[in-house]
Formats: sequence, structure tokens, C-alpha cells
Amino acid sequence: MNAFFVSSVAVFAAASTATAGFTGFSADRVVLSNGNIQYKVYANFNDVGLPAGQSWVFLNAYSHATVSGTMNAVHQDFFVQDGEVGTWQAGSSVSAADRDFDSWVTASGLATSSGWGTALDPGFTSGGTVGDINNGAGWYDATPGTANTVTGGRMLMMQIVRTLANDSVYTANLSITYKVSNTSTPIQPGAFQYTIPAPGAVALAGLAGLAGRRRR
Repeated sequence: MNAFFVSSVAVFAAASTATAGFTGFSADRVVLSNGNIQYKVYANFNDVGLPAGQSWVFLNAYSHATVSGTMNAVHQDFFVQDGEVGTWQAGSSVSAADRDFDSWVTASGLATSSGWGTALDPGFTSGGTVGDINNGAGWYDATPGTANTVTGGRMLMMQIVRTLANDSVYTANLSITYKVSNTSTPIQPGAFQYTIPAPGAVALAGLAGLAGRRRR
């Protein structure tokens, strides 16, 4: 991916108290080679309450709800070629070359057709072919056994790509369900907020631009 990395791991405020395991959402912000802005939104976890030898496993995201602003997501998958505006499913619907420039959600931490397995629930109007994720929408792992295990303390939830002109502040609530790998008991910590761009990301972007001007 030809991109300029601007900021990393901006932690967002939670709408409810964090529980053992899941601690809230964070995002990485990248300026792409075409000038668009890419956000990768992650669910973050710690090992509190995790039995030895086990791992956290993500099951589904649900009840996405806009709090303020507009997501302004743009798509770059096959469904934009026939006059539509794209879909929130990636995998086989977007080429590998375009995957970084597309907006999608994931239940496996992946956006490849191999092991993709992410399904949109009925809350996505018309398959989610809109610039904003619909209020009440969610997604889940349609193929249990794929790479939905939390690794490195976080799990990728979605990728949002926006034009620079539409990179205004957007905040939404999102709930998730997860479990311990050797159990079937779901854990539902409630709704948490994520914001793009986070205040820290905006500040870092400004500092990066200032540093670039000074070097020139």
C-alpha cells in the first residue's frame, strides 16, 4: 500500500465501563496515495480474566448507532462499477489492489476472500450500500473457525475510507460479543464509542504537516 502513516492507536471514550477482556476501541489513521484517509478501527483487549492457555474470540458486532457527524465512507469494490455505491462486504467483492482504498467491516480481522466469512445482519439496508453504516446494523462471523481470535491485544472491526474534504469528526456507538476460546458462553460488555478522527490523530496530523514544511 502506498500510504503516508499519520497516527496510530488513538484510544476513544467508552459509553459504558470497560470489563475484563474488552477495553474499548482504537484506530489507526493513514493518508492513502490517492489522498483519501483510511481508518482501521480495532476492539482492544487485555488478559484480565483470561484462563491460562486460552484466548479471546470475537463473535459479532451489533447495534451500530451514529452519535454525531456523518461517516462519509467511500467504497472501491466491484459494486461501484455498475452505478451502485459499494458494499460493506469486502473479500471477493474487491480486488487485492483496491482493498486498502475500500470501506468494509470484518468479523475475522481479515478482508481477503480466503477465510473472509463476514456476514451483514438485516440491519444493513440494501446490503449496507451507503456512505454510513445504518443505525442498528451489525455483522458476525458466518464461518466459525476462521481467524476471529484476538491476537496482539486487538481485533480489527472495520476499515473506513473517506475523502480529505469529508474527513470531519464522526462518533458512533458499537457493541460487541466475544468469548473465551474453550467456552461457548458469550460476553457482552455493552455499547462503547469510537470517534474518527480522534483528537489525538488530528493533532498528530497537524504536527506531521508542520514538520514537513520545516524540512522543506
